Amino acid sequence: MDLTKDYFFSYSYHIMLSFQKNLRNSKTGVAIYETMFVWNEFLTREIHNQLQNTQWTVALVYGFFKQATFKISSQDFILTLIARRSRHYAGTRYLKRGVNENGRVANDVETEQIVFEDVPEGSPFGATSVVQNRGSIPLFWSQETSRLNVKPDIILSRRDFKFEATKLHFEDLVQRYGNPIIILNLIKTLEKRPREMILRAEFANAIEFLNKDLPEDDRLRFLHWDINKRPRIKAKMALIRLSDVAANALELTGFLHCQLIPTSRTEELQKLSPVSCDDRGDHVKEDLDEMDVEMHNECDMHGAYCVKVSSVQNGVLRTNCVDCLDRTNVGQYAYGLVALSHQLHALGFIDVDNINIDSHSPLAQDLMQIYEEMGDTLALQYGGSAAHNKIFSEMRGQWKAATRSQEIIRSVQRFYRNAYMDPEKQDAINVFLGHFQPQEGGPALWELNPDQHYDVRKHGSSPTAERSRYESHYKADLSITCFSLLDCFFFTV
Repeated sequence: MDLTKDYFFSYSYHIMLSFQKNLRNSKTGVAIYETMFVWNEFLTREIHNQLQNTQWTVALVYGFFKQATFKISSQDFILTLIARRSRHYAGTRYLKRGVNENGRVANDVETEQIVFEDVPEGSPFGATSVVQNRGSIPLFWSQETSRLNVKPDIILSRRDFKFEATKLHFEDLVQRYGNPIIILNLIKTLEKRPREMILRAEFANAIEFLNKDLPEDDRLRFLHWDINKRPRIKAKMALIRLSDVAANALELTGFLHCQLIPTSRTEELQKLSPVSCDDRGDHVKEDLDEMDVEMHNECDMHGAYCVKVSSVQNGVLRTNCVDCLDRTNVGQYAYGLVALSHQLHALGFIDVDNINIDSHSPLAQDLMQIYEEMGDTLALQYGGSAAHNKIFSEMRGQWKAATRSQEIIRSVQRFYRNAYMDPEKQDAINVFLGHFQPQEGGPALWELNPDQHYDVRKHGSSPTAERSRYESHYKADLSITCFSLLDCFFFTV
């Protein structure tokens, strides 16, 4: 565990929460549940319990953070990309796969893309945010780490005929993001020796089983596309197909759009267009109305800004491949590119709605570079090497021989670290997160396999108990912490 890499925090902004949840919480004074992204939760737990607030600690988030300024139509905007890695069922590639009994999945990462106008301090500005998710296929499955086999067999390690853990996982996603939950499954459908095919069939069975008991409007939207089925398909065509999926998903979930105005200029509120609701369903409209009632023409805790919400996000796109790394990165970039065009339109940078940003434009290339950097960072954390970026390399026009050489090197790096270094890394993660706590007369860390670490904790807790405990902490915290909405865009990292 290297705390000098890939960890970030902020003194003035609850960076473990999405922008939309920060806006809601600044009004209600309550932040529920999102300690799942706080990696020092165990280390600060006793302080929180004693003081009954989080004023004296900062939340340490693990993942990826990048902020950059871009120009379009002679106007500047700032784009922030944040990836928050869940502390639940956290670990390395072959030692943490699938789902556990509580519905927590391996490699669960929330990705947020924030875009806002770059204006002088004290001026009104618009801001947008869109959130997507990645996570391991929520079934009980595993792969045995092998020093001889580069691609170990995929094993469905337990038959969960009622898919209880899978159900818990999707219920958790609904609680975090609302409906609809859209699943983009990018694993293979055809293999000479069945590996990923086994997961695809069982995952489809699970979705079909769960949807039988759900109202039609709340059913899981499951889409499978084998990105490797046609290996000769051009990268541009693959991106176009993924962009079509992304556009449909964004239409279903929407995204956050709001305007922030200094309280000294509240008269400008009258010039803003009224809050509008589209035809995406009663759930979106109801949630938007609730948020509008809470925040419309209301100021934040400092009284420095008034917030007017035009739209909110309800639901999320969940993307996965077998590792939730390489193919997933491409899918998430496609979604980010489509979302960016809508975000820029909402902010007035683009005149025509639903305009597609050319994938070869400088802006698209810059965004691809940021998503590629995020993908490499997440892949190193979970998989042991930078991501396989064949499609990104082709989009850049990189020489194919150089791309193949790079892919081989990364495969060797990943194999070596998975086979020889991951067990020690997993032990460090389990100690840091409090999944293993030494006890007199108890087993030693090296005597247990990674899954057993969850059984020897002194302070086990269910998701429900965790939400209840931290609701009271944030009530105390948000009522006394200095918080300006403008600060949320200038993170202290």
